[in-house]
Amino acid sequence: MDVSAATEADIPVIMTLERLDGYEPLVGRWEADQHAAEIKNPANKYLVARETNEIVAFAILQGLEAPNRCVRLRRIIARNPERGIGSKFLGSVLDICFNELAAHRVELFVHLHNERARRVYAKIGFTEEGILRDVQRNEDGSFRSMRLMSILKPEWVGRATQLR
Repeated sequence: MDVSAATEADIPVIMTLERLDGYEPLVGRWEADQHAAEIKNPANKYLVARETNEIVAFAILQGLEAPNRCVRLRRIIARNPERGIGSKFLGSVLDICFNELAAHRVELFVHLHNERARRVYAKIGFTEEGILRDVQRNEDGSFRSMRLMSILKPEWVGRATQLR
């Protein structure tokens, strides 16, 4: 798997991945104009994983310019979640965050009912910090709570050697 920075040319494939069955309620989706604005924003980084030149996963990192060196993993999606691509890609994303982007902390929000994602994050070393109550508004006007999870650089350094 080759992991690299995404370009604007990758946006149509990124949008296709966001629109795979079952992903919208778990990770959300954006239109092309919002992706184009976000990919140009220097505080963000889009990453894609390729296998034989086909994009099989992507992630959006935010907060790269924050003085506290906390990066938010906004979205991560793998084309075939049961093949282990997502876990491998997540490890590569964390390597980039901690080794190339000089992050001290990577955090993310997980929907309470997304148990598969919570298990993957916990297995790779993320710690659950608590529940953010009614933090996301749904299209119907209702609200959803989410889990806050994070991993610190020292935790990842120790964990990464075990996972390889």
